[in-house]
Amino acid sequence: MNEKETNEKEINNMETNLPEDFVLISGGTFQMGSPEDEAWRVEDETLHTVTVSDFYMSIYELTQAEYREVVGTNPSSFLGDNLPVENISWLDAVRYCNARSEKEGLTPVYTIDNQNVTWNRSANGYRLPTEAEWEYACRAGTTTPFNTENSISAEEANYYGHYPYEIENNYFSQGNLDTQPGEYRQTTVAVDSFSPNRWGLYNMHGNVGEWVWDYYGAYGTDEQTDPTGAETGTLRVYRGGGWNDFAKKICAVHIVQHLLRRREALILEFGLCEMR
Repeated sequence: MNEKETNEKEINNMETNLPEDFVLISGGTFQMGSPEDEAWRVEDETLHTVTVSDFYMSIYELTQAEYREVVGTNPSSFLGDNLPVENISWLDAVRYCNARSEKEGLTPVYTIDNQNVTWNRSANGYRLPTEAEWEYACRAGTTTPFNTENSISAEEANYYGHYPYEIENNYFSQGNLDTQPGEYRQTTVAVDSFSPNRWGLYNMHGNVGEWVWDYYGAYGTDEQTDPTGAETGTLRVYRGGGWNDFAKKICAVHIVQHLLRRREALILEFGLCEMR
């Protein structure tokens, strides 16, 4: 069997064992960050070229039912089996990844020693996406602030709908807005709410923030392939914004950094299906 046939066999085996609701995100090259003329950008959004390899990602945020099945508890404030799990720290998230891997007979990805976590890239278990993978998946080929183009409405995402994108400069001239103020739900919503992005992923904007692997750190300007963030740090990144964020904080590039004990939500990637 030649190398091509071997690779095809491995891919077929992975797809056969693929968890329900996971989809292939075909790798590619994109501009990570934001252009200097984008509204409400901040200095840590330096635009730079990034290439990511193929990976698989869940189309949904992790539900409370899924989390409780593995961990045995549900820390969420807004209760519902099909609502996203929330109030979990970054450490909770990586522990969940390992626990689910073990439950399903996979090799855990992370070695956890108190707050020190290392990532075994050869392991076949579940893991968090990197920040680059998350933004690539969220954008789904778009280059605008949102994967819905230049703005996003409260009918397209769950956020503080009274404050659509760019309202800060248009309080008294709202006719200039691409999106008018809308509903503020004051709660999370089911993980299959709204339309998915072009690649079939739901709620990449709003609902709950989603932990990624990376430490918070400067991007730099050099072209990168499969970056994994700063080597060390005290802050981890989560992306996507949540139900109580203004629209400017749920855009595809907005970065939020918090201590490891900050509690947010979780979206998983399936490491078994990595093509690296």
